[in-house]
Amino acid sequence: MGMALDEPKDDDQRIDENDMTFVMAPDVETIVKQNGGLSIDYVDDGYRKGYTVNLGSGGDCGSGGGGCGSGGCG
Repeated sequence: MGMALDEPKDDDQRIDENDMTFVMAPDVETIVKQNGGLSIDYVDDGYRKGYTVNLGSGGDCGSGGGGCGSGGCG
């Protein structure tokens, strides 16, 4: 699973959270829901720096609970 900058398409799932908009293709949305959510974190470990995308956060995207800022979805 990866993350990229892209323009939204008509059938994409759009999630607005903490002044940020996340867009997922329908097939990615299905994978995220089947695996218990998605978290996006920033890592700065010296040798490893950047964003990580992880499945299985336990969040419920789009429900208003948790939220992307707390690791609830992407």
